Amino acid sequence: MRGLIFDLDGVLTDTAEFHYLSWKHLADQLGIPFTRDDNHALRGVSRRISLGRLLKGEIRPDHEMQALMDIKNDYYLELIEQI
Repeated sequence: MRGLIFDLDGVLTDTAEFHYLSWKHLADQLGIPFTRDDNHALRGVSRRISLGRLLKGEIRPDHEMQALMDIKNDYYLELIEQI
């Protein structure tokens, strides 16, 4: 083998829909309206910044922020098993 290609940002496999569905799932659990337009504002930023945007700047303790990010990521991982 002479080389490997790693898909780290969805270039080879389009995972954008799975990210949207994961954020939507979390928003629904929190009772926060979340649209595809809202999701567009999350593209290219970290999970923590994305969560802050989803929460519309609401401040929550670090342990709660981490738990919410874990919920989003766990759901995302469930979805990509479909690929």
